[in-house]
Amino acid sequence: MVIYDRLSRLFAEEAPDHRIGACKAYAAQRGWEVVHVATDTNVSGASRLEDRPGMRQVLSWLPRADYVLAAKLDRFARSVLEFQRLLDAAKSTRTTIVTADGVVSPENASIIINVLAAFAEYERDMIKARITDSKEHFRSRGNHLGGLAPYGYAVDGPVNNKRWTVDETAAAIVRECADRLTNHGASLTGLARELNERRVLPPADHARQRDGRKVRGGLWHSTTLRDVLYTPAVRGWLVQSVPGTKRGALTNQPVLDVGGRPVSAGPAILDAETWASVRAVIDGKAKGRGAERSGKALLLHVAQCSECDGPLYRQRREVRGKDFSTYVCRSGVGKRGTHRPNVITASHLEALVSDDYLRRFGRLGLMRWAEPDGSAVLQLSEVTTQIERLAGNLAQLDPGGTAARLVISQLTALEKRQAELRAEADHAVGRWVDAGGTVGNEWGRRDDEGRRGLLADLGARVVVRPATPGAPKRFDRSRVSVVFEGPAWWRDDPAAGALAAIAMEESGLFD
Repeated sequence: MVIYDRLSRLFAEEAPDHRIGACKAYAAQRGWEVVHVATDTNVSGASRLEDRPGMRQVLSWLPRADYVLAAKLDRFARSVLEFQRLLDAAKSTRTTIVTADGVVSPENASIIINVLAAFAEYERDMIKARITDSKEHFRSRGNHLGGLAPYGYAVDGPVNNKRWTVDETAAAIVRECADRLTNHGASLTGLARELNERRVLPPADHARQRDGRKVRGGLWHSTTLRDVLYTPAVRGWLVQSVPGTKRGALTNQPVLDVGGRPVSAGPAILDAETWASVRAVIDGKAKGRGAERSGKALLLHVAQCSECDGPLYRQRREVRGKDFSTYVCRSGVGKRGTHRPNVITASHLEALVSDDYLRRFGRLGLMRWAEPDGSAVLQLSEVTTQIERLAGNLAQLDPGGTAARLVISQLTALEKRQAELRAEADHAVGRWVDAGGTVGNEWGRRDDEGRRGLLADLGARVVVRPATPGAPKRFDRSRVSVVFEGPAWWRDDPAAGALAAIAMEESGLFD
């Protein structure tokens, strides 16, 4: 049997040890052998089964376990839907769900489980409703709802009436950066670098130091400074995320009262005119925001500099419709450079690596890593349910009719899939499996970001040397060294990889 335990939040007095101990004692009384213990911490009982690391372990063990045991029913799930999915998965593998408190035992499991799960979901809904109503009440009053206050503010006031007060040290940084950005031509990148040089603590570390906690040594980045200046919170307004968007300074909007006015949570740091000017400057410099991206550079984290072993970054440059982009080592640029410049034409380098890669590995069969996350067990239960339903329908149809033939063809396909899923569910450890097709075919289907993943799977490493002083300004292949360590599925099994490499060479696959 397998033991499972889940905690929504981890506190010292709520450590899972005593519940796991109770489960082991229950198993010992029944004469059951414990083969695995899986736990989830800081995981909601309403979350999907496949989104919980510990539950994925349980699912992967179902084909080899007679029982899955938890201390109480609500440790499995607080959602009837998710609990029913677990029951269906267990049913498909003939596994029984039980609890150590004796409420659900092998003798009464089929009767009591669904009733208890419904009460667990009802309890969760009541808790959720109370929390939501409470937050709405405090939000309408402009109270701080928890967590760190926005940079430039501190939190003050009694428990049920917390509001923002201006943190003058941080607020002075906000006003200074806003002024230099709008009136003195400064850039976010330059300002962030200067703040780091002045040892001004970034938002999270500033709050930690103010509260007497140990700082973590964080740094300012252009995006950090952008978010600090762009958020409506600098006007003293309470903010919330827009439904359907990721929470962030660029998308958050002010909380509005019944009259449509922003709810104030504290004094403003920037006045309306200054804040509008800051946002206009930031929006004007963010030309790429909202545009579709083709993915990161093909050779990012693949190409490296021979001088410092650092990564080469792609600098995009287009003139009159022609691509003049380059790969550059940052350590060889400008006054802060530590070695001679190392720059190479991007299109020629990418073409060289791509051609070499496809020549060597294009006809190689592609493999993928199959992780035993329990998804096969969930799919198996769904396929089994479909087979049972179709089989029931078939009994009521004319055996020689069109509908019966259609149902039989569907059953045949589902039974084949059921056999595949049973074989998949029998694996308790990850492994490499045939992905179908060749590396070359997959290369043609992917964009640059996906192709970079293929290069990583084949252990690609591209070393670029600086150009010889005085050499002609054209692409020089001798500056580039391309090395492939071989497929990841070979590196995990060196003996098999060596044999496969010999076979490939003898078959002329690299020719």
